[in-house]
Amino acid sequence: MAVRLLDQLPTHPVVTIPTVVKLLKTTKPTAGKAVHLLEDLGVLTETTGKQRDRTFVYARYLDKLRVGTEVDVG
Repeated sequence: MAVRLLDQLPTHPVVTIPTVVKLLKTTKPTAGKAVHLLEDLGVLTETTGKQRDRTFVYARYLDKLRVGTEVDVG
């Protein structure tokens, strides 16, 4: 499931467990395991700091998308 989720991340770089359940058409425990495996590998980063309703981002991918789009506020 983690590999299937990894394949989905370029089109869904910000996910929650319920989102992963829908994307992968799987159960909440299986979705959670896939997310946590990718988090342990450094692919996903949890951004809310909460215990519930957490959001995970594919940070490296988003960072690459931002290159060249920075705004100089000087």
